[in-house]
Amino acid sequence: MLVLAGAGSGKTRVITYRVAYLLEKSIAPSAILLLTFTNKAAKEMLTRVEKLMGEKVKGLWSGTFHSVASRVLRVEANAIGFEKNFTIMDQDDAEVLLKHCLQEEGLDTKSKKTPAASTLLSMVSYARNTELPLDEVIELKYPRFMAFTDALKSVAERYKREKRRANVMDFDDLLTYWLELLEDHEAIRNKWAEQFKYILVDEFQDTNKLQAKIVRLLAETNKNLFVVGDDAQSIYSFRAADIHNILNFPKEFVGAKTFKLEINYRSSPEILLLANGVISQNKKQFKKTLKAHHASNVKPHVMGHMTPAQEAQYIVQKVARSASAGRPLASMAALFRSAFAARALEMELVKNNIPYEFRGGMRFFDRAHIKDVLGFLRIISNHKDRMAWLRVLPLQADYGSRRFGSRLAKYCKCFTARSRPHRLG
Repeated sequence: MLVLAGAGSGKTRVITYRVAYLLEKSIAPSAILLLTFTNKAAKEMLTRVEKLMGEKVKGLWSGTFHSVASRVLRVEANAIGFEKNFTIMDQDDAEVLLKHCLQEEGLDTKSKKTPAASTLLSMVSYARNTELPLDEVIELKYPRFMAFTDALKSVAERYKREKRRANVMDFDDLLTYWLELLEDHEAIRNKWAEQFKYILVDEFQDTNKLQAKIVRLLAETNKNLFVVGDDAQSIYSFRAADIHNILNFPKEFVGAKTFKLEINYRSSPEILLLANGVISQNKKQFKKTLKAHHASNVKPHVMGHMTPAQEAQYIVQKVARSASAGRPLASMAALFRSAFAARALEMELVKNNIPYEFRGGMRFFDRAHIKDVLGFLRIISNHKDRMAWLRVLPLQADYGSRRFGSRLAKYCKCFTARSRPHRLG
């Protein structure tokens, strides 16, 4: 079944009631797989299901593709040549390892002509999630680095070998190896496809090619697949999301039923009129028209500005006028796409002596002291985790009250395959 859920049409409610219905029909929780776009969404849905059921639900498989992949790989890691205690690198760890690989391949990481580790990570990630060769991705999205194509392919191969040697995976590995298990190991595929009798997928328009293949392989046995999404809300193509996964769903799954949710419970008729007008210009789409549940309200006001500074000045003028008219500052909010986009507005607010609260910033687990503690824990779990050693060793005092520098840590034998955990500190 394909549920086309327009914005504000009760998509989450549909999924949670579907899960509750299955449980009410005595379907075992372990036979239900709920795949979501974020862990927060999975937790919210599970909370709603438990509220509907009036009790805790144990054994239900729910989470992002990556989190579920991690759980499956913990069971099946040996089949693809990994140990079950593999650790998962975050983006910072992956960039550090790639930087070492760049250096080991003889590339100057300080040169502006050479791609930074973060850029190379984006290249490799996009190639894997679109299943395109790396040289095609470089030509398509990073043509300025085409002169380094062969070298960068060598770096990517070294990066892959280093991860396997250290028994670590990055986030893309979770999907890649999950798909490899399903495609290359028939017994493993049959086991999981048999277990997940009912598969539900949220935000299907944001899935990439790997995720769509995983869903198809898992659904082959029982053919109970329920996806929810909206082609008009597909905005993650830069992360390799493929809108054709939802557009082609009726063709891929012949006989599938399609339902449209077109009543919007969030916005005014004026906002929906504007949204419908914009969406109607899409060349490829499922035709639908959102209708408002709310009564008529004020019209949306759209302003265009040439620079971020002009935009910030306009917003601050609006805030100042509203404040002069007696509206409390705490009742106003300016929403922005990223923290970077808020800089001009912050500067303008300060210049005009308007107090404000900033919501957002660095994530808890990205803070240096948290990553330091996690480094020790990762070593305890997996003593071959090279990236954890590279983080921890520079924190250690040497015999002469000197410290391990990053260059010395790079050549330390503590993280070789034959090593055993060292007592630190």
